[in-house]
Amino acid sequence: MPDSTHKWICPISGLTVRRMPEWTDVAFEDNFKLSADIIGEHILLTHNYGSATLEGARRAFDFTARLIRMHLPNRPYVHVLDYTELKSATLESRRFFIREMKARTNLKGLVLFGLTPLMRVSVKLGRRLNMVDFQVQIAKDYGHAICLAQELLASADSRSETSASGAEARPEVVLTRGGANLPVVRRDEWVMETPDFKIAFEIVAGRIIHSVSSGYLRVIHLPGLIALRDEVVASMRPLGPPGYIVANMTGITGYERRARRHYVENISAWHRQTPLRGFIPYGLSPLMAAAVNLSKFLLPFKVYVARSLEDALDFIDGNDSRLAAAAPPAQKSSGASYTLAAEQDSVEGLLAYIGSIDWEISGMVEGVPDRVDSSLLPVYDAIRLIKSEIDDLIHEKARVEQALKDARSELETRVRERTSELVETNRALNREIGERREIEQALRASEKNYRDLVDSVNSIILRWDCRGRVIFMNPYGLFFFGYRPEEIYGRSVVGTIVPETESMTKRNLSERLQAIQRDPDRFRINENENMKKDGTRVWVYWNNRPVKDRDGRIVEILSVGTDITERRHMEAKLRLLATTDPLTGAFNRRQFYDKARSEFQRHRRYGHSFVLLLMDLDHFKRINDTYGHPAGDAALKSFVNTANMIFRETDLFGRTGGEEFSALLPETEIEDAVKVANRLREKIDALQLIAEGNTIHYTVSIGLAALRREDESLREMVRRADRALYEAKGTGRNRVVTR
Repeated sequence: MPDSTHKWICPISGLTVRRMPEWTDVAFEDNFKLSADIIGEHILLTHNYGSATLEGARRAFDFTARLIRMHLPNRPYVHVLDYTELKSATLESRRFFIREMKARTNLKGLVLFGLTPLMRVSVKLGRRLNMVDFQVQIAKDYGHAICLAQELLASADSRSETSASGAEARPEVVLTRGGANLPVVRRDEWVMETPDFKIAFEIVAGRIIHSVSSGYLRVIHLPGLIALRDEVVASMRPLGPPGYIVANMTGITGYERRARRHYVENISAWHRQTPLRGFIPYGLSPLMAAAVNLSKFLLPFKVYVARSLEDALDFIDGNDSRLAAAAPPAQKSSGASYTLAAEQDSVEGLLAYIGSIDWEISGMVEGVPDRVDSSLLPVYDAIRLIKSEIDDLIHEKARVEQALKDARSELETRVRERTSELVETNRALNREIGERREIEQALRASEKNYRDLVDSVNSIILRWDCRGRVIFMNPYGLFFFGYRPEEIYGRSVVGTIVPETESMTKRNLSERLQAIQRDPDRFRINENENMKKDGTRVWVYWNNRPVKDRDGRIVEILSVGTDITERRHMEAKLRLLATTDPLTGAFNRRQFYDKARSEFQRHRRYGHSFVLLLMDLDHFKRINDTYGHPAGDAALKSFVNTANMIFRETDLFGRTGGEEFSALLPETEIEDAVKVANRLREKIDALQLIAEGNTIHYTVSIGLAALRREDESLREMVRRADRALYEAKGTGRNRVVTR
């Protein structure tokens, strides 16, 4: 059986997070529900929604207790509670919460986040008054809560005598910045590797996607790279979308131009769905850095070319002044390091560099002239990038021209082939015209045969439109239902041949007809009660088929019906024989106990009272021996008739043995049941039965048993009632005894 558990990675701890469908949006009362996650092997996280009362809190505790027994058995754990969507909790539910939490074994602490101001004060006051004997921490958000939970587990583990508690460790990889450790989450499945390209993703501090790539990036790598990136982002969903993507491209040896463009387009589209604050690559070649810097004007988020990972993290922490510092300082007339002549030399050098480039062929002058003004380096990079793009356009132009030439040649070939096909098609059309004339003659003959078949078949053939009106009915159908064509054509099938509701099942046939009109294929085979013109009810087995127009819309429904009235009557008789005693008409033993077991489960579930009666006719064998079996049968029938007058319609009554009968009184206290039993006993005692010319007097002994809270099955009630009946028999008969 497939595992339905949904799993992802916690971006703070790197542990696997599990959630099953039956743990999601579990409702405990009208306005209170929760969802549960298990993080690693020692953290239970519950998200609470709505308003909790005492009853809802009880049910929620039973639910989490089952989770702990099944998935965190006999191990230390921390319970993290998300109250972000919890609107309120009654005083009784909060007291119950504290009491039950104190009783839980292996609980090393609670971490709560998303608290209202009032709940925050309540928690702090509870800690101040030492109302709990375990750690209770208040976190700012999800990430802070997971960190506190791991600290509680580590603290509990360090205090234990052995390390067998298995407390979860923090991520093995951390970055140290400014005295603080930033957790880094890495997974083996977050790596994509091909023969010429590799990329690995990790999550830094729960909010930054950091990638390390190497090799040559091609267009064919992008689908796998993008899918892997989206998988990593999905693991960050408890903290929201990532703020930044930091890319280590030190190992990139090159890339296809189309791959770069496509990736920029994808990340822009992704930003519209998952807002991104910045894209920060580092380890770029000068040409790649120039391309990224130019893309700043095209992308809807910040782009910064960093020198290292440390530089990128500084930028993310708010050190945007680096961008301003990277710009060349304004030149002043006094104390300037450049003279007018030097500036002219720089410009002339730039013009000479531009003049040395052959713009009509691929390739470019390698390197940059010596002693170039640093302020012009971005210009040189931009020129190299523009030349590279022009080279791509030249290559693309040549490719397109060759493709056009190939397409023109292929078109000429196809025209020649198509001309030959048209000549052959013309010949085929002439042949087809002759064949069509023959087909039309055959169709006319076939239509006559079809009409003869419809008129003579002994089945109902009915066509009705999407508004439920009769379009056509064959002669047999008209005869079967008793209508003439003008009496039924154009009228609704409901109210003519289909009643509003079935007489026995009370099923709404009007709704069933509407369902057939919407989806005939779902009700291709259908049995229902129908109605003749004179009101006689009959059963018909229908085979329904939709008739559609050229656009595939249903315009009418074709139904072919067969009369199954006799079969349905026979089935009803067989069901009656299978469930009732043929002599008395009461339920037989099997039917009685099937229904009694269902009633037992229902009353036991809701804590309602009900009583079981076991009845036995006194000295019944003497009646058979003295007056004969017909007299005995008459006595059994008279007892059933009398019991049916005493018992209610909601009571169960059946013959469960030769002269043994049983009854079950739902929603009845034992005192009331004793009164009913005595009324039946007195009626039988006063009865004078005339059978086979003899006046027969007989009595009945009755044993009663009421439902008890400790009863696990109906069998226990039967045993008590049987002992009570035995006592009634043993103490003189014609008695009612309870147990």
